[in-house]
Amino acid sequence: MRAANTTARAAWGAGAVLLAALLAVVLGGCGGPSPLLRDEGPAVAPTTRTGPVYVADTVGRPLQRPSALPLGDSARLIGLRWESWGGPTAVAGGRLVGDWCAPECVRTPYRAKVTLSGLQPQEGFAYYSSAGVVAPEVHGEKAAELGRVSLHLPDVP
Repeated sequence: MRAANTTARAAWGAGAVLLAALLAVVLGGCGGPSPLLRDEGPAVAPTTRTGPVYVADTVGRPLQRPSALPLGDSARLIGLRWESWGGPTAVAGGRLVGDWCAPECVRTPYRAKVTLSGLQPQEGFAYYSSAGVVAPEVHGEKAAELGRVSLHLPDVP
């Protein structure tokens, strides 16, 4: 009986070692892709917008890389120099003027950086729908207001 127990334990131990080795190969991989897997056809790129990108002025005219941009009724960006345009965001540096800061900012416009975002795709083109303006001289409630400006979007058929 003792010999049968020893033989059973040895068989069990050998089975456990074989199972552990098999799991290691299956879970660890064999160092390369399976010969059963094939990559066929071209890579599929994510869907992207095609065509020009605009920002609209207050009456809906499409503008590209404008040198000036109205921000509602009381503020305007002038002297814009665009670092980027046409991607998910557009970035420019320039100057900020407005009725709310007159006469100081009218005589000496505030330095400002604007980031346009919120692309709204249309058929063959897109519009930026929001602007974020940072001007170091502007603080408090007005700075928060300029940090999130909704831009005019024209009615497009």
